[in-house]
Amino acid sequence: MAFSMRSGTQAIINKINEDALRHGGERYSQVASAIDSEVDGEIALYREELDKQREVLRKHNEHEYARRLEYQRSRLNRELLLYQHELTDEIFDIAVEKLRDVTNDEFTLMFKSAVKWLTGSYTLHLGELSKGKLSDQAIEEAMGETEGLFITLDPATIPGKSGFKLRNENVEYNHIFEDVIEDVKKDNAAAIIKEVFGNSADWRLV
Repeated sequence: MAFSMRSGTQAIINKINEDALRHGGERYSQVASAIDSEVDGEIALYREELDKQREVLRKHNEHEYARRLEYQRSRLNRELLLYQHELTDEIFDIAVEKLRDVTNDEFTLMFKSAVKWLTGSYTLHLGELSKGKLSDQAIEEAMGETEGLFITLDPATIPGKSGFKLRNENVEYNHIFEDVIEDVKKDNAAAIIKEVFGNSADWRLV
């Protein structure tokens, strides 16, 4: 009888163990499944947050890049414009120097061409830098070639200038080379820049 009871008890214990193992296995599966689901959810949230951070960083980097690019573009455009103006000034400075360096004969020819169509009495004012380029004989010849023209040379020169002016009580004809070149510069600087730089004269960095 005792043996039978022990056998029955052992069978019950075995049954309990089996049930416990099965239940434990089922519970473990449930917990593991729940953990996996939770982990998957956390990973999804992490990835979503990571994507958001990447997008924020991308936009920040794009904004920063665009800001730096705009700064560089503006700086280079300013430098280009400055260079164009400097080159234009240099071109016209060379033109002034060439006019200052004309020979006496060339200066006389320019003077005679300027007075060819004039009549009446005028005072001639030479630029300081052109003093000595026009002889009294050349002035006499100019008057002799144009009827009704009388020119008186003012002994005082125009300081720091080359060329000449003709004046009377009504009008002044300005042939000061520096002034003539400056007028040409104002009227033609853009065209000259275009000619020198070609199609790049009006380009902008984009």
